[in-house]
Amino acid sequence: MRIFATSDIHGSRTIMDKLKIIAEKADLILICGDIGGKNTINKTFLQFSDYQKRDADYLCAILSEISTQSRFILGNDDWFEYQDKNYLQEPEIIEGLTFIPFEFVLLTPFNTNREVNENKLAYELNKLSADKNSIVVAHTPPIGAGDILWSGSHCGSRSVRNWIERMQPRIWFCGHIHEDNSVSLVGDTLVFNCSCSYEDDILKGWLVDSDTLDYEEIEI
Repeated sequence: MRIFATSDIHGSRTIMDKLKIIAEKADLILICGDIGGKNTINKTFLQFSDYQKRDADYLCAILSEISTQSRFILGNDDWFEYQDKNYLQEPEIIEGLTFIPFEFVLLTPFNTNREVNENKLAYELNKLSADKNSIVVAHTPPIGAGDILWSGSHCGSRSVRNWIERMQPRIWFCGHIHEDNSVSLVGDTLVFNCSCSYEDDILKGWLVDSDTLDYEEIEI
């Protein structure tokens, strides 16, 4: 199965429209959170939540127009809850692979949504059951993989890395750290940071063959 994974669209409808292009190459599209736009026009919290939901509505309308299967999760900058047939809320088996959602992120300096400390991350991860046929659709990266800030420091989660090293899922897809769109190997697990360049309306991500684990970087 050819999987295209992306993340951190942040309300860019130009990027959402470009999903129609990549759909021709993929059997499944995954979006690893941070769908809604940033609060750049000083809306109140409730107004901002409704504003972000309209971004999600637009995305879901795009996904309903294409024949390619799709699933998405929410990220720490998504200040809303959502229901849709393409929202991956629980583990789901697609073509023999188990897709596991994980929306928690490690604490940041910005007091965003879905943030927890390392102990809570470890607690939530230990609820998950994964093996070599599992693909995790997450938002946060593990430490040392797709987690390098502009400053050069690492900001990923130690608990996430420990869990990956122990459980060894086939793939860990994530985003969150926009400046480190990359691929890394943690044991036998491929870790893809799929972040877009939303400020420039550039769709970025990875097209991955789930059988051979061959991959191609995509930028549109």
